[in-house]
Amino acid sequence: MQSGYKSASSEERYEVRNVHKYFDVNATIVEREIKPGATVTFSSEVDLSEIEEIRSSCADGYKPSYTAFVAKAVALALKEFPYANRRILRAGWLPFLPARMQQFNTCDIAVACERNLEGIEVSTFIDILRDSEKLSLFEITEWLHDLARCNEANNKQWRDYKKVIFQAPSWFAKFIINLPVKIPKLWSMWRGGAVIISSPAKYGVDAVVGAWMNPLGVTFGIVKKRPTVKNDEIVVCPTFIFSLNFDRRVMAGAQAARFFQRIIYILEHASTELACHLGFPASRCAGQG
Repeated sequence: MQSGYKSASSEERYEVRNVHKYFDVNATIVEREIKPGATVTFSSEVDLSEIEEIRSSCADGYKPSYTAFVAKAVALALKEFPYANRRILRAGWLPFLPARMQQFNTCDIAVACERNLEGIEVSTFIDILRDSEKLSLFEITEWLHDLARCNEANNKQWRDYKKVIFQAPSWFAKFIINLPVKIPKLWSMWRGGAVIISSPAKYGVDAVVGAWMNPLGVTFGIVKKRPTVKNDEIVVCPTFIFSLNFDRRVMAGAQAARFFQRIIYILEHASTELACHLGFPASRCAGQG
């Protein structure tokens, strides 16, 4: 007995499409540089009560972003734990040479930013937050706002990255995009330092666990109220899930745990650890000016 349902032919079940050149070239970073087998991820739920107190003291429109708090906490921790602020360096074309370490003396943090390009589902690039250890939360927030609104005319990193992909042949663009892995100067120029921050929190994601091309990958999820135990009582606090993915060739688990816990401490004790780095003009704080 036939049901009347017409089964699709093999030709109708799928189609093979060519990918956009930007997608093809950009994907080589994932294919060649991300090595999940060499990384470990730590995660923790972070109490943001003190961060929210700081944010609530600032007038609307001038609140430091959560990413700014995270970037600043990471930068401060890197200054205390310089062994975390480095990457392993291998000369791939000369495999018999021993590995070396590229030690970063400043906290240049890569921040992932999505772009809207017609016909491309996946279009991202990274820009570098230079000297984040010296910047205030205000300056970091302003930089992040500029990054979100940037275009080719006002952002050299995006302009150069797009130019390489669209103007060079695909094979050559892939070669250029991956050169920083082998050349320390190019890594510093195009990739920053040890850390990359990427957060899908604005899309409602609770937690992210993944491997990254940088030796330190920092992610966090959406901020929302969750039940938390304080002084043996269950209370509701604003929290997010914070994750650190690290290259275990660069540092061991115990070293990474100390670095990780220091970041968590800074975030949860923001009134003493981060308030002094606010840097907002007094007129932009609630009740002033």
